[in-house]
Amino acid sequence: MPKRPVKSPRKRPAAQPLSSMFQDAFSPDAGVGWRLGRLVAQCHPGQAVLDGVQGPFSLPELVAAGQCTAQLNPQVHAQMSTLWTRANGLVTGPVNAVYDVTWQGHALRVVVAEYRVGYDRQKHSLVVADTLDVARAFATAGNVFCNAPGNAVLRFSGGCWSRSPEMWEQVQAASFDDLVLAGDLKKNIQEDFSAFLAARAEYERYGIPHKRGVLFTGPPGNGKTHCLRAVMKFLGVPCLYVMSLRDKYSTEESLIDMVFERAREVAPCCLVFEDLDAMIHDKNRSYFLNQLDGLAGLSGVLTLATTNHPERLDPAIVDRPSRFDRKYHFALPAPHERQAYLALWNTRVDAALRVVPADVERLTDATDGFSFAYLKELWVSSMMRWVAHRTPGGMAAEMFGQVHALRSQMVTELARVPPPARPPREDEA
Repeated sequence: MPKRPVKSPRKRPAAQPLSSMFQDAFSPDAGVGWRLGRLVAQCHPGQAVLDGVQGPFSLPELVAAGQCTAQLNPQVHAQMSTLWTRANGLVTGPVNAVYDVTWQGHALRVVVAEYRVGYDRQKHSLVVADTLDVARAFATAGNVFCNAPGNAVLRFSGGCWSRSPEMWEQVQAASFDDLVLAGDLKKNIQEDFSAFLAARAEYERYGIPHKRGVLFTGPPGNGKTHCLRAVMKFLGVPCLYVMSLRDKYSTEESLIDMVFERAREVAPCCLVFEDLDAMIHDKNRSYFLNQLDGLAGLSGVLTLATTNHPERLDPAIVDRPSRFDRKYHFALPAPHERQAYLALWNTRVDAALRVVPADVERLTDATDGFSFAYLKELWVSSMMRWVAHRTPGGMAAEMFGQVHALRSQMVTELARVPPPARPPREDEA
């Protein structure tokens, strides 16, 4: 009987080098960050490389504030991006560059890179130092410094935070002295916030979270935004302003989480949601309320929100005291407030544009139903028309003519406003 052939043992494939595991696992675009870190490590043998430094860390900000010095490494071509703004002119910043940095007597190297992954742009920073402890200390100090807003308002939009010196300047220009409100509203707001700030030690003594939610309500144009800025200036703490909770790459829940997480990091601070009814709806309400209730701790966070339509907000937001425990209504100005506002403007314009006290009283009667915003528009539009005609003593005539034009505009705008949503009946629930 013939013998069966003996099979030779199957050879195992050669083991793949461990160093190429991640490189082969990722696509060319997705692996850019990994390859960059490997190359930086190869170029700095014997030194520590802290890869993927994230957070608010910004080398240009640290240099501008004198926290460190940095020079472009002449051996590497630096790719820069130049942006023009009306306020600052041409501003140049790094896109891909290598910096030689001196910080607290240590010589470091910082590599910054930016590249596209799909439709998104990724930013990558690496720190090279003699020891990992030094690299980590520098990155930590940089993040702590850049995390503080400084002379800017932290603005949240498009799923990320940015500093807005312009908004900070608007806040600094606001004043309660320029604000005319009904009755004792201005006094009550000032006293309320003063008492809250002074009671921080008492809150901590009794184990009560030092937080508060304040809601400004009322029709548009009656001082909510001006009062909001005046409060932000009065508080004297960092301000975080939420412009939008929408981004095509993130869920609204993750954006809400980012907002409150940053507020906890910066606290004590004030967190502002203007036009809250446009941001919070059925799908994200529960997550927003969980964050507002402080499950992760909101001590030191003062939440300020405004709405022109409180009826569009869920009762779970408006009526529960632990969420917005203070509510202030900004109604249309009564005759006394209208006269005070018109008289205030009358004292601040050029003498040639002023009207006599009797005309201020007549204008007060003629502007019934005007908001403060429309009263301001009355002055501004009348001054523009007066400059065009330069009629001596004609400012009063221009203002009375503009009263009728603005009232027609008010009627048109009111006709465009959709009625508030009707709450469901019991049989529809």
